[in-house]
Amino acid sequence: MAAPIGFGNWQQSIDTFCHLVENTDDFNLFRSLKSNKERVEFIFHRRFLKHVQWLPTYFEACKTWHGKSAEVSKVWRNKGNKYFQLKQYKTAVDAYTQSCLNAPVGSGDNLALAFGNRSAALFHLELYKECLLDIQRATESGFPVDSFHKLLSRKTNALLRLGQMEQAEQSYQMLKEFVNGNQFSLNGSSKEEFLKEVACLAAQFSERKSSIIDHPAPAAARPSVYIGINLIVSQASKALTLNVTPEKGRHLLANRFIPKGSSIIVERPFAAVLLPDQYENLCHHCFSKLPVTSIGCDQCTYVRFCNEVCKEASWTSYHKTECRYLDLLHSVGIAHLSLRIILCAQLPFLKDFLLNNQKYRLSDDVLAKGLNQNGKYDRSYISVYDLMTHEENTEPLDMLQYTLTAALLLTTLIHSGVFHQVDASGDAKCVSHSLIDFMLGMKQASDSTEKLPADISDVGDLLLRHILQLVCNAHAITSLQAVSRPDEVSQTHDTEQVRIATAIYPTASLMNHSCDPTIISSFIGDTLIVRTVQDVNSGEEIFNCYGPHHCRMRREERQEILKSQYHFDCFCTRCSSGDSCNERFSALKCSSCGGVLLKTNTCANCGQTLDGQTCAELKKKLDITGALFSQGVHMMSRKQFEDAIKLLEDCLRQRQNILYQDHKDLALVQDALARCYASTGDFSQSADHLYSSISFARQMYGDKSVEYSHELLKLAEVLFNAERFTECLTIAEQCLALFSSLYPSGHENIQQVMELKVATQLALAPMMEAHTQEQ
Repeated sequence: MAAPIGFGNWQQSIDTFCHLVENTDDFNLFRSLKSNKERVEFIFHRRFLKHVQWLPTYFEACKTWHGKSAEVSKVWRNKGNKYFQLKQYKTAVDAYTQSCLNAPVGSGDNLALAFGNRSAALFHLELYKECLLDIQRATESGFPVDSFHKLLSRKTNALLRLGQMEQAEQSYQMLKEFVNGNQFSLNGSSKEEFLKEVACLAAQFSERKSSIIDHPAPAAARPSVYIGINLIVSQASKALTLNVTPEKGRHLLANRFIPKGSSIIVERPFAAVLLPDQYENLCHHCFSKLPVTSIGCDQCTYVRFCNEVCKEASWTSYHKTECRYLDLLHSVGIAHLSLRIILCAQLPFLKDFLLNNQKYRLSDDVLAKGLNQNGKYDRSYISVYDLMTHEENTEPLDMLQYTLTAALLLTTLIHSGVFHQVDASGDAKCVSHSLIDFMLGMKQASDSTEKLPADISDVGDLLLRHILQLVCNAHAITSLQAVSRPDEVSQTHDTEQVRIATAIYPTASLMNHSCDPTIISSFIGDTLIVRTVQDVNSGEEIFNCYGPHHCRMRREERQEILKSQYHFDCFCTRCSSGDSCNERFSALKCSSCGGVLLKTNTCANCGQTLDGQTCAELKKKLDITGALFSQGVHMMSRKQFEDAIKLLEDCLRQRQNILYQDHKDLALVQDALARCYASTGDFSQSADHLYSSISFARQMYGDKSVEYSHELLKLAEVLFNAERFTECLTIAEQCLALFSSLYPSGHENIQQVMELKVATQLALAPMMEAHTQEQ
């Protein structure tokens, strides 16, 4: 989403400012400060935000951006009408949705007409429930009286098709009363034609003797935790114990044997923020896939909701404040979630929390960190507040950037008016304008005695605290989505786990890191499900992976990432034992015995050592195969698949001569060839290459891994397209068994492979029947 004209880049602005201030007395003074509150107040009094020159313009103009427009709504409605006339009903629905999003609420009839027209397109798509929902919205939005008979007729027809006879008769009676009333204004042939339509409706009631039973699709059930809920950690299994040691801090231990595939944490976030690139696909509040009847915010055209419940919950909790500032909030990255935490907690609560902290916690003992006054570690603000900040390990320049961002978020809150005060007479006293003018340098310092009020300063302190926490504790929410690849036009449907939102899960944050984790995380909407990927014995710790996994990164890379972002050295079993077992995935092949050629240029199997000339020749051959691969991929991007196949086949032959059989670059070529053949319609050849590709995934990631299971799904889909149905069913069943151990029932991955399995069984049925008849 493009930022409006005049809106700068926040990260670029603070990078520039920090570079200028790094060697000054101001920076030396800043780095000597001991508390977050002091840091935020320092930014305020030094008026550092005035150096971001586009901010005053932004705050002045942001209220008009992404606003509603009757004219724009009408343009989209007219587009929808044209598609409707062409019987392109799906495209018409999309256009009418845009009309709904742009229509001003409570002013004119554009919103009602958009809903009404969308209901007509939905009716023709035989989406009768959705049609009825939009008819209700059109009615409540003030649908024009002179066309109201069309809505009543459509409503009656939709109810008839759903078999809801009682409601249909009630709607029909309303229609008759309307037609016979003074409000019905049709004349001449149009009236006669419509009255015939009404008469046809009456005939349908006598033809339908019984109601059609409607079976709604079951929603994905939220799974329960293994053997019941923990008495202390309320979103975890009672098979876990919250433990604390000086070396490990808070962490989770198994207090009994936990079998592989057990759900040990089922947690909703305290707060979560949907990523901007998902606004058109997912509900802004619950992150579910948007239905065709999605609705927008009453104020902006930016966000969408699945229904009125989510829209109201979002507005009440946070969107009322964020609505006009979304462009700015998108530019601050993960810090947006810091603001969302504040808004979800609610300012009145936070004021009392800071004044009466002891009222909300069990005790000050380190063992009780995060526990509320009832001794529970639950979905409450205290569990977020007590997460680690690593403030003492944060580099001074990073701290300055975080503090500037906290000051920006605080300025946004001030500008929004949430700090308005009420005086003794009951009148609202705005505290925003003079503070904003001072902070942004629009008021001369010599003419100002502005002070940051204590309650506002406290919120700034919290904003910075949460930014620091999120660096180490934020979780990415992912969803399985179809992906398009710029280098191909594939006949298979590739899907990937795509990051859709960022959230804070206090219970999940209790797990320490291992490069070989105990668990796998998945999501249903914004609900996190943590399942074990191996058996866990009593007394063993539950480990998460913070990103650097031993199958995906070398030890040195993992250690560097963990040290820089999470401030610790990893001593997990994988890091302690080194990466020697994984060398084969990047090793050359010994020309004598075909074994692994180690980094020392010595074969691990026969002991042969290469001389310098041989090493140079190998390097030259590697460069040639790399060039062949790059050319092949380039041909793919130009859809010249036959040429790409020739280059990639040549690359594969040469790499097989010099690379060890488990080398990752061999798998890359096999996968690229599989995509090329699929794009030409030769799915059988594609499948043959994928068999080699998934063998690598099995070797590298393990036969119980997420990566291997997704490669199996890809192979099953290609086998189905190749009409190799028996093989497809075998692979699909393997994939389903793996997915069932990794994900909760009802998860989108499981649903996808089950649909493929059913389709395969249906394809096999005639063949099995023919085979039986032959016997």
